Amino acid sequence: MERIFNARDVAIIGVSDRPGNLGRDILRNLMDWGYEGGVYGVNPKGGEALGFPLYKSVSDLPKAVDLAVLIIPAPAVPGVAEECGRKGITRLAIPAGGFEEFGEEGRRIRDELVSVASKYGIRFVGPNCFTVINAHTGLCLPFVPVSTDIPRGGVSIIAQSGGVGLSFLTMLRDENAGFSKFVSMGNKTDLDEVDYLEYMGSDPQTEVICMYLEDVGRGRELLEKARAANKPILAYKANVEPLTTQSARSHTAALANNDEVLDGAFRQAGIIRVRRLKQLAEYAKVFSLPPLSGNRVALVSPTGGMLVLSSDQCARRGFEFPPLSPPLVEDINDHLRAGVVNVSNPVDLGDVHDADSRVYIINRLLEQDYIDGVIAVFTAKLTSDGEVTTGGIYGTRKNILPELGEVMRRRGKPLFLCLVSASEVLAAARRGVDYPVFADPEGTVDAAAMLRDYSMRTRGQKPCVEGR
Repeated sequence: MERIFNARDVAIIGVSDRPGNLGRDILRNLMDWGYEGGVYGVNPKGGEALGFPLYKSVSDLPKAVDLAVLIIPAPAVPGVAEECGRKGITRLAIPAGGFEEFGEEGRRIRDELVSVASKYGIRFVGPNCFTVINAHTGLCLPFVPVSTDIPRGGVSIIAQSGGVGLSFLTMLRDENAGFSKFVSMGNKTDLDEVDYLEYMGSDPQTEVICMYLEDVGRGRELLEKARAANKPILAYKANVEPLTTQSARSHTAALANNDEVLDGAFRQAGIIRVRRLKQLAEYAKVFSLPPLSGNRVALVSPTGGMLVLSSDQCARRGFEFPPLSPPLVEDINDHLRAGVVNVSNPVDLGDVHDADSRVYIINRLLEQDYIDGVIAVFTAKLTSDGEVTTGGIYGTRKNILPELGEVMRRRGKPLFLCLVSASEVLAAARRGVDYPVFADPEGTVDAAAMLRDYSMRTRGQKPCVEGR
């Protein structure tokens, strides 16, 4: 796996300088992402592509590279794989479709490829996929352009569908959550989700693992690797309805699994299952917060309606609102110097217009031993110079998001911040801080429940409520 994800040099077999050539697009990705390893091109006609000289055959390459990308038609793949084996190249990425998902002839080509791989000890990604990305080294091998503005970070993605996987990267960018590794598995003819999960489970640059699966071939081994990973693992399992089974099979030769059995097995192995693709990106970021050690929370908002619906969701997810101690209530009232505020939990800040006072209250709440975390639902606006501000009255509004982050780090407890605002406000808020900012109150509560259950599970405690 190291020679795949951390390849020191790459050969692109099938690249040319012709616009529209898929190998050329791979080469462009490597250049745009700043890959500093060796790059070699192979084309029977020779020449050059984007300034790189092209060798006429694999045997002409000056060395056995760590990884070769075979961007050639399926019928040619076994023969070129044989050339790679003779050269000593034993790690391949095979984007081409046209294998078992295309019927009997495709299965014959697959079997020939498997035979060649066995002969030379070759391991390969794919076929029928977008292959791999390592955000930290710039190794970016999909044959479609991949935007370079996706943040680098600790989320790694294992996706059976390349299109879904790349869409997930876009969602991570929108959440301002960074990624580390990406693999599009395709048909999983050789390496599969078990192999990738084992690797990412021990990869020091991977902090959270997200999986998109259409089928699971080695269920028992997958669960074993998940238990051993000791990292948050989120999974979206598609291909669960009868009408989708045939579509998935024609897409990546996937076979469906019993969904109820899989659901229970995931739960036992600590794999967090999500029901919508967007939740993978929304929830992956929550694990950057401090652990939520229990179900005692304070809920804070200046909007009564938001408190009501957030309270309902907290009840559904098993959270409790411990009453605030009299000394804390007295201190908050003294700080506010206002007798119109009825301080209780949930905390209605409708009459607290000063942004600094909101920071003070959240800090004091996180300070309490009987509160495990705070859920805050605010509205926000953008100033003319692009600053994100909260607060109720002009002159008392300010950007308190950086201060809230400092409070959270100082107290070592999580703050789940939701900004019910326009999309451009959310985007600016997420760019300005290094902790999650959520978009809707109920989703914020769900994320808090997910972190709570994971935090308790890692400490050997039974989660308060199994995920809904």
